[in-house]
Amino acid sequence: MLNKIHRLRSLQPLNLEKSLEYSWLANPPEDKSYRITQRIFLGSTPQTIYLIFLTIWILLFSCTRAYALDVVVSNVSQLVNAIANISPGQRIILMPGTYVLTDRLRFPSSRSGTQAAPVRIMSRDGLGSVTIDANGSEEAFYFTGARFVIIEGLRITGGAYHGIKIDAPSTDIVIRNNILFDNTRANSQSQTSAIKGGGTAPVNGVYASRVTIQNNEIYQLTPFRGSNFQGIDCNACKDWVVRYNYIHDIWGARLAGTCIQFKSGSANTIIEGNLITGCGLVGISYGGFGNPSWGGETYEHVGGIVRNNRIAICADAGISVIKNKDGKIYNNTLYNNGFTPDVRVSALNVKYINNILDRPLNLRDGTIVTQSNNLVLSWPSDGSLFVNAPRYNFHLKSTAVLAIDRGYNLGSEVPIDFEGNPRPQGPAFDIGADELVKY
Repeated sequence: MLNKIHRLRSLQPLNLEKSLEYSWLANPPEDKSYRITQRIFLGSTPQTIYLIFLTIWILLFSCTRAYALDVVVSNVSQLVNAIANISPGQRIILMPGTYVLTDRLRFPSSRSGTQAAPVRIMSRDGLGSVTIDANGSEEAFYFTGARFVIIEGLRITGGAYHGIKIDAPSTDIVIRNNILFDNTRANSQSQTSAIKGGGTAPVNGVYASRVTIQNNEIYQLTPFRGSNFQGIDCNACKDWVVRYNYIHDIWGARLAGTCIQFKSGSANTIIEGNLITGCGLVGISYGGFGNPSWGGETYEHVGGIVRNNRIAICADAGISVIKNKDGKIYNNTLYNNGFTPDVRVSALNVKYINNILDRPLNLRDGTIVTQSNNLVLSWPSDGSLFVNAPRYNFHLKSTAVLAIDRGYNLGSEVPIDFEGNPRPQGPAFDIGADELVKY
């Protein structure tokens, strides 16, 4: 009973997307002053006393049940066994160390959580304490139908072609607060990316859908000469969200390496708030040269929005829009990329508004888009608007009068800037990814 009380006292709320769950300490704290106390004042009614004790017992019961769902692992065999027997609401907690895999970790439909009780694979001590080394397997994590799974707080490396692969009919996967690097072990000309999603067709009518990739760092450290190389690559992906990631140094062979690419009939992607630097080709490819029929479309990408991204020092375009329908490119900041941002092949109802561009928008192949309130730098490396552009600090200076309050009011389509400040701060939107906060 005392252990239950100690665990209850150390409950700490965690913010989990759309649900609330609790974590607690495995051992009672040393401080003996930790107590559950309820002061029952003289004159309290029996009903009040009853409700107090009922609340305590409900919390104790809930705490004991949830605590029993945690599985703590410290080696690969324990990790594989825990994943094979996973159940909704369970947390597989990895002790610090390097886990060198003998095969990829597989997540078929039988290894799923639920919306109310997702499965979590997580480090005990936070980012940097646990490394998953795929050891030359095709990828470290392979999803082939699982739903409601969260991967967080891991360093993922050593995949032959990918760090994480999410195929149809997998849905509702969250990849957050991880580092993915050097998942290029095959050193091949075949398609290679840190995170790969989608497939060539739906499975039982379901595409790889509703995946969130958030607050990760993705990069390539060792030399890689592949020509088909991306940080995140998706074919026929539906309703994915890619936000607040730092993706950099995705370099392959000469003019190879796109940091984010969604194509082949992908739809309704939200790409927002990312910092993207040093790509070997393009920062964001919104569409591409794939096969739209894989996603049941006639365009490479349909719908969605690219907003509040900062993109710098890519060898080609910061943003390339290719065979896109209903795409929105709003409030992005491009700096010192190697070629013009462009719209290619075909475009239907594409809108390009409130962007700071490092070069004039290039409408290729006879494409037509709706343009408004875009600002082109005087030269690609002109940092006069920004606090420190060479160090990727793209906050607007207070003197950036060409951008401040000069944007079009996009309302709920861009309600905040790249770090969550409400728009607008003045009479109108600022142009670019930053909204200057006026104190």
